[in-house]
Amino acid sequence: MKAIENVFQGTGGQIDLLNTLYGGSSQTTMNVEREDERLLITLSAPGVKTNSFNVLVEGNKLVLYTLLVGNSMNQSGEGISQRLAVPMFLRALDIPSFVDADNIEAVHEHGKVTVSLPFKDEEHMHRRIDIKDLF
Repeated sequence: MKAIENVFQGTGGQIDLLNTLYGGSSQTTMNVEREDERLLITLSAPGVKTNSFNVLVEGNKLVLYTLLVGNSMNQSGEGISQRLAVPMFLRALDIPSFVDADNIEAVHEHGKVTVSLPFKDEEHMHRRIDIKDLF
């Protein structure tokens, strides 16, 4: 009976994963708003767990993505042998020069992830360049 249970559990997981991949899950939406002192990026994907959202800063890029993670049982049915991660949403955005990349923050609240991109101080945004006279 153990082998039959394992087959049904594995098949059920595959069907659930394929259903999600082919339209069975909510689409992740992204909204960008400008406030006085920051940009706000809001990601929403109903039914997606908090740990599925990811926010990375790589150089001058902001990478936002969600992953659907599935598990499969090993042949003996003793435990989880593999984890399958499928990207559901991916956006790579240039971080504007007027954003303070060191202070970007992300918060999960009420099923949404909000990424805050604070603006740099005006002192750091503008500076005069002295022209050197070589001759």
